[in-house]
Amino acid sequence: VINTTTQNNYNYPSSSYSAIMVNIPSTCLASAIFFTIASSMIESVESSSLLRRQLCEQRYEEKTDVFKRFDDGWYWGKIVDFNSESCKYMILYEDNYAYEYEDGEELDQMIADAVNPEQLVPLDTMVYKLYEDGWWQGHVESYDPEDRLYTVRYNGDGETEEYVEGDEEFYEILDNAAYPQIYPLGVSAYKEFGEGWSLGWITEYNEEDNTYEVTFEVDDHSEEYPADDPELEEIIDAVYTVWMVNEEAEMEEEEMEEEVSGDEFAD
Repeated sequence: VINTTTQNNYNYPSSSYSAIMVNIPSTCLASAIFFTIASSMIESVESSSLLRRQLCEQRYEEKTDVFKRFDDGWYWGKIVDFNSESCKYMILYEDNYAYEYEDGEELDQMIADAVNPEQLVPLDTMVYKLYEDGWWQGHVESYDPEDRLYTVRYNGDGETEEYVEGDEEFYEILDNAAYPQIYPLGVSAYKEFGEGWSLGWITEYNEEDNTYEVTFEVDDHSEEYPADDPELEEIIDAVYTVWMVNEEAEMEEEEMEEEVSGDEFAD
């Protein structure tokens, strides 16, 4: 005879048995997932902290020179401080303004420019500047790499002007003489005709065929010149080599006549 009471103490009903078999593994799985996520978060935080420490290592020493272009030109500066928490360098510029920069490509370039300043505009590059008395042609005569300073000498009177690389006016006078239209409208020309020399001006430029129209004072006469015509360059150069020389000679002659007249009047 089997004791059913004792047997029933150990043989659970099928429904209760199924519930126990399902709930126990689910609890273990949830715990395992929780610990896995927690471990991953800890590892992530540790990795981030390690990466942060690596990124915030000071790569450049204090007093390291930098060279940076602002809207009004190039400025020298020096690294004066490093913040290991923000990974930023403090740079003091020559005008006593200080700025913070993150450790990255911009800072690398600023330091590279200070170590190897490059001359961006070749010597003898032509420029044109508009003054009150008209357009004046000039050329880049010299370059100072230490100060990133260009010296421009103008034709005729030989006056010079200095421009810091990045100066907007410097790039403007370069653009005035930039290809394809290297001569702005209004540039003077001077040409000898049968009846003598005549002053003229560039009055039109045709971009399609790259030609210039020059209108002279004599009979309001106009002529067309291809951009690569050597005569065009000659009549423009003649403004400085002939017309200005003649003008100066006439002015000197007039001054001498005035002096002579003044002496005669005094006598």
